Amino acid sequence: MIIDTHCHLEDEIYNEDREELISSLVLNNVESAFVVGTDLESCRKAIELATKYKNIYAIIGLYPEYAEQYDQQFEDFLLSCANNSKVVAVGEIGLDYHSLGFDKDLQKLVLQKQIIVADKLSLPLCIHCRDAFGDILEVLNQNRKYLNNGGVVHCFGGSIEVANQFIKLGFKFGFGGVCTFKNAKKTVDVLQKIDVKHILLETDAPYLAPEPLRGKRNQPSNTNLILSKIAEIRNENPKILEQQIYKNTTDLFKKYKTNY
Repeated sequence: MIIDTHCHLEDEIYNEDREELISSLVLNNVESAFVVGTDLESCRKAIELATKYKNIYAIIGLYPEYAEQYDQQFEDFLLSCANNSKVVAVGEIGLDYHSLGFDKDLQKLVLQKQIIVADKLSLPLCIHCRDAFGDILEVLNQNRKYLNNGGVVHCFGGSIEVANQFIKLGFKFGFGGVCTFKNAKKTVDVLQKIDVKHILLETDAPYLAPEPLRGKRNQPSNTNLILSKIAEIRNENPKILEQQIYKNTTDLFKKYKTNY
C-alpha cells in the first residue's frame, strides 16, 4: 500500500467529490493521505478531515508566504494539538523567495519558531523550500538541537549536494509528479543517487499532477504513477520499492497508525 504524505484535500476544488475520493483511496492502493495546512483555516480543515475519516491524517503549520500571520494565537493552536492522534507533523513550513515582496527575516523567524514548537510536540517537520536552499540549511543548522524528530523536504527540487546536506540533518524527501516531467533532470539525478531509505511519496494534490495527467486536477491515487516512475528511474522492482517507501513513511511519522 501507498501513503500520500502531502496533499491538500481541504481545498475547495474537492468540495463536490471529496467524500467519494477519500472513500475510494484504498481501492486505488492508497492506504492513507496526509492533508497539509498552510494557514489557520486550512489547518483546522485538515484536522476536521482527519477526525472524520480514518484514512486521513493532518499536518499543520504556517506556510512561509503567510509568515505575517504567525502570532501567539497560531502558536497556541499548534501547541493545543499535541495530543491529537491524527496530527502527524508540523508543516508546511519553510522559506519561499520566489514571489516578489517577501520578508526574508520574518520568514526565517517564523520558521525557527515552528521548528521549536515541533520539537516540543515531538513531531517531524514538513519543509517547503523554494529558491532558498542556502538560507534554509543555515536556519536548520542553527537550530540543530531542535531537530530530534526528523522531517521531510516536500517536493524536493535541489541538487544531490543539497540533498546530502539535508540527509545529515535527518531529513527525507517527498517526490511527486515533478519526477515524471521531461525537464526534471535534477530530480531524476537525485532519485538515482540517494539511498532508497530517504524517499517518500506525495502528490501535492490538487497541484503538480504527474504525466500523463499534467495540467489536470491531481489526487492521491496518482501516487501509483509516481511510484512507477521512480521505480523506472532507479531500475527497481515497483513492489519492493513500494514496501520500502511505506517503511520510510511509518519510520518518520511515528504517530501514524495503519488502518487496514
